[in-house]
Amino acid sequence: MWFTRPEAITDPEQLAGYASMLSPLEKERLQRFHFEKDRHRFLVSHALVRKVLSTYVDVAPGDWEFSVRQHGRPEISGPAITPGLRFNLSHTVGLAACVVALDADCGIDVEQLTARGNQLAIAEKMFAASEQEELKKLYGQAFQERFFTCWTLREAYCKALGTGIGHTSNNYAFEIMEGDQCGIRFDSSSGDQTGYWQFTVLRPDPDHLAAVAIRSGDLSAKPVIHETIIP
Repeated sequence: MWFTRPEAITDPEQLAGYASMLSPLEKERLQRFHFEKDRHRFLVSHALVRKVLSTYVDVAPGDWEFSVRQHGRPEISGPAITPGLRFNLSHTVGLAACVVALDADCGIDVEQLTARGNQLAIAEKMFAASEQEELKKLYGQAFQERFFTCWTLREAYCKALGTGIGHTSNNYAFEIMEGDQCGIRFDSSSGDQTGYWQFTVLRPDPDHLAAVAIRSGDLSAKPVIHETIIP
């Protein structure tokens, strides 16, 4: 997991270097943003992906090519490389994050811990019944922590699946454990298997929460290493 703080990167020469790495499609997407703060966050986060991938394989950051799956998840489409890297990207106000895994589906979500909208109504629509019951017992900061823990885990899981959170169901629930590890429990209507998934929740700083989901073909837990960098 690689983190950076887009708002802290303001050097014009550095930002111009980031822009030079982007593909024509990324540059087109960049210009669609109405607000400069959103363009800045997009630019830095996409430069983060390219620079991070180049730390694993001898490919220049500007040479990476990406394709987009049905629900918008990007995948590496070129150049042809070994080993098979998978990645996922997330960004919010104050933080961008990228996860990279070897031959494993992965998803990441980062959220700023601020109250917004009717969070209990969101939980009643999106969360499993057991998660809703736990939330209703909590207030204030404890409620915020649990809500965003469940939300980021759901986002990371759906992104690892390659679907949007709007295309998921509530036939699974997350089990919050001690430390940074979490589990998942599926009901009988789900075709997924608990043992193939690994979840980690982190607090990269006091204002943000991050969750990562990894699915691989074996049951062994993979070490999750996190770094904060300026790309």
